[in-house]
Parts: sequence; structure tokens; C-alpha cells
Amino acid sequence: MTPFRLIVAFLLASCATQIAVAADDALIAKLTTRIRSVLPDAKVTSIKQAPLPGLYEVSIGPTILYMTGDGKFAVRGDIFDLEAKRNVTDERRMQARVASFKGLGENSPIRFPATGGKARHEIYVFTDIDCGYCRKMHKEINQLNSAGITVNYLAFPRTGLDSESYDKAVAVWCAADRQAALTEAKTGKKIQQAKCDNPVAEHYRLGEAMGVQGTPSVYSADGEELGGYIPAQELVRILNGGG
Repeated sequence: MTPFRLIVAFLLASCATQIAVAADDALIAKLTTRIRSVLPDAKVTSIKQAPLPGLYEVSIGPTILYMTGDGKFAVRGDIFDLEAKRNVTDERRMQARVASFKGLGENSPIRFPATGGKARHEIYVFTDIDCGYCRKMHKEINQLNSAGITVNYLAFPRTGLDSESYDKAVAVWCAADRQAALTEAKTGKKIQQAKCDNPVAEHYRLGEAMGVQGTPSVYSADGEELGGYIPAQELVRILNGGG
């Protein structure tokens, strides 16, 4: 994906929450209008003063941008507080990811809950049906669940929305037993194609907006990007505070 297309995907990411009025109404209206003049479908979720004078933080779903007050310039990048040694933008990005995950609704992911009454952690995983490392991770799903980790799968067909990968994801998400269908699909079994009102395209666009470029792509419940495939024992150690 070219840098321009990636930026466009970031801007088009949607979130159902309303604008948080942290700047004056006139400025919010001006910056929102400016964004929509370029990308009419972009849904702004918050606008507020940025840590740098003269810039405003604009949240569009899980995407954080900075704009000048006149709406002429937009910047995508991280702001660091050198005194506090904090990446301010990354903290806000994590919060925006959490809001986006919650905005999907409970039934949108395919959920493999923690077992044995040990619910300790929750992760979100963008997955592709045919991805080798996705299949490897899914083989360890029982280890993760028994260690108290709930896994929420989101669809990310790596070859795009007009592809066989997309069709396979739709078949899984439209199955009567989505858990079983996903497990069978990841063993190479063909799932009977079905059509339904499904979230596959929504998941894919969210993944694009978050910068997902490969699968699996794993995030903690607090929005931290953990990386790609991580062996179950190592992932458990990381989530339990092992660094």
C-alpha cells in the first residue's frame, strides 16, 4: 500500500462516538469541514488542543492527526514529552484503539474466552484464514485460554476486500458456529459459503486505519500493539508483566 493510500485509509476509519468538545465549537466545525472537503466519509471523533502551541489533535477512529488552526496543514507523527520521557501521541493512539475495539460491539469479533474461571487478560487479533502464522497461533488457542487470556479475532483478509481471502472470512463470520468454522478453516477445511450482515469489511478497514500490514497482528485490551505471532508461553509472560 502506498503512503498516500495508507493515509487515506487512516482518515476513512470510522468510529460511532460523537465529537468530544475540547476546542471551541467554531474551530471544531472549521477543522471538521476542512477534513470532509478532502475525504467526505471521514468521521471525526474528537478535536482538542495538542501539546504543541498552534496545533490541534484530531482523532479519526484510531488515527491521531495534528492540524493547524486554519485547517491548511495536517501532520501525522508522534509528539514526545522529553521532560516526562513520554510518547504523548502513542498514549492517545492506544486510547483511540480501545474506543474503536469497543465500538465494534460484543458480537463483532469471534471470541474465544478464557477458561477455568481465570479471566486475566484480553487481546484483539487481526487474522487471515490462510496465513501460516495465524494458523500456528490458533493451534495454541487452548493454551492461551487456559492461561486466562480471552482472544477476540478480527478479520483481516490480506489480499483485500475483493478476494478469495475475503470470501473465506465472510463464510466463517456467517457460519452458525463461528468458533468451530474458524478453527476448521484454519486447518484448511472449506467452509460453505454463506451471505449475511457481517463485519469483515469493517474489521479490514479498521486494521488498515491502525496500520496493520501483516497477520496476525496482536493488540492488548488497553490498545498496546504487541506485534505479530508470539508463542503462547511468551505471550502469557508478556501479558503477565514479564516485559
